[in-house]
Amino acid sequence: MAYDVEATWFRLASASLAVLGASAFKDQAFSAFAFNAVSFPSISLSFDTDPGNRQRGDYPPDWSNECMEDDVPEIGQLWKEGHARIEGALRELIDAADDEQLGAIEEGYLHSLRKTVVRLETSRAFEQIKTCTPFWTVVTQVDADTDEEERLLDQVRQGFLA
Repeated sequence: MAYDVEATWFRLASASLAVLGASAFKDQAFSAFAFNAVSFPSISLSFDTDPGNRQRGDYPPDWSNECMEDDVPEIGQLWKEGHARIEGALRELIDAADDEQLGAIEEGYLHSLRKTVVRLETSRAFEQIKTCTPFWTVVTQVDADTDEEERLLDQVRQGFLA
């Protein structure tokens, strides 16, 4: 709570979507977005542009832009400045944790990312960019079970609606 993690992620992601919508990608229609927890506790913003990937069962997709923060340096700068304190605190927790604690920290981290995705969806933050219908959102990590991740994200959505 001292780091206001979910509010910070929401603010950074919303600002990133605004930057993306005004960038060289402004005319690109995106079919998917992920908070991609590539190396815990680092986050990448991944986007896909092929709406057929999911329908063909090619997911998680080979993200067209796996690290949008690299493709649009202004987004990278936002996250570098805005996430550094949180990432540092998480690294300290990780370094001090045993295996059981590490599992709980990682699950809490992923759950908070899911909550942030739902908040982005419900706030209509994705309207700042061009999207395809349907537009898919997910929280993922290397070798994640996408079906399980979708189920967990749906649970958060249901809780938000309740």
